[in-house]
Amino acid sequence: MTTEITEKPRKRTQERTEVTRNKLLKAAAALFMEQGYDGVTVRDIEKKAAVHRGLAAYHFQDKASLWKAVADKKFGKMRDEINHRLAILNELSPRERLATIVRFYVQFNARDPGVSALMSQEARKHSWRTKYLIDRHVRSGCQALESLVHDTLGLDRDAFIHWYYIMISASSTIFYFAPECQLLFDVDSREESLIKAHADLLVTMLVDDRL
Repeated sequence: MTTEITEKPRKRTQERTEVTRNKLLKAAAALFMEQGYDGVTVRDIEKKAAVHRGLAAYHFQDKASLWKAVADKKFGKMRDEINHRLAILNELSPRERLATIVRFYVQFNARDPGVSALMSQEARKHSWRTKYLIDRHVRSGCQALESLVHDTLGLDRDAFIHWYYIMISASSTIFYFAPECQLLFDVDSREESLIKAHADLLVTMLVDDRL
């Protein structure tokens, strides 16, 4: 009986801790994506998360640690989804695999433009954050993609650089700029049929295939 009574408060404390942590991560992600790292203070994050002052430091030590947690969560979600598809990808031909990866980038960015937004804030300058993103989350996937593009399309490193940035930009901008697209063309870029059409066109352009 005593153990059960002790466990209940501990469980509630753990649940509150997780709720607070998630609030801080969500608020920090929104602010970092909108205003960039230098434009955000820890207090800004606490206010947006509607938590007491000092809780960000309690859960994440400092702003840099909180930013890393946001980046790891955003890129981790993408990595988990790719890993979930690995078994299927390995059964496809190289060209089908490349087309599927391009479609994945389009569909993922349509659902969650956060990775693109975070990279857009950081990739314009040399900083410890850009290096962190590349070393921890970007480089290995980019190298694997370069190898696949070389084997499938015969592109060398110089050509792949252009292919890569065309793919990254084209698979995300229409969703990252969804408000502009709505005002300019009176369409919701995140509507399912438009996402599919965008993915099909990008595959045709970049993979030269109508899979």
